[in-house]
Amino acid sequence: MPFLDILPLRAIVYQLLFLVLAIAIEAIVLQKRLGIGRKTSIQYTATVNLLSTVVGWMIFFTVEPWLPEDLRSQLISYIFFDSLANPPVLIGFAFISFIGTFLLKLEGINLLELLLGIKKDEDIEAKEAAKFQGKRGKRVNFAIVTSRPLAVLWANAFSFSAITFLIAVRIFFQAPGS
Repeated sequence: MPFLDILPLRAIVYQLLFLVLAIAIEAIVLQKRLGIGRKTSIQYTATVNLLSTVVGWMIFFTVEPWLPEDLRSQLISYIFFDSLANPPVLIGFAFISFIGTFLLKLEGINLLELLLGIKKDEDIEAKEAAKFQGKRGKRVNFAIVTSRPLAVLWANAFSFSAITFLIAVRIFFQAPGS
């Protein structure tokens, strides 16, 4: 089987694990923060996570040839060969990917609703705007008033934190030389 020499099975398995974990965590966060149903939140998160994964790999394979040789070799050795040479570089790429996936997921949900023909009712938007105005001296609890960008940011932060924790556990408890 000559293709096993070039097929990065470990990277594929970890990508699938991280994808399933991100979908599960983000679906729970969006369900709680946006008040949408379980099935809808899973569909949204699965769609936007698959979109961000595909776009992320497309960006990686587009940008990779133009990276400086040392940076390119470090990135490729980490992704495909699981060799961690320079942690600050990895942290920089993780931060860039966090911001990029947040923006892509936010726009992905908007695009998904546009494609599905889901439109917010103007009455609902008026009620949401009225929550901030309060009623005759009554204070508004801003913690329960949520916005979509904030909910997507929380979901992305929770999923990235869980993935970072798993990567850290894998690095710290990995047997030397394996």
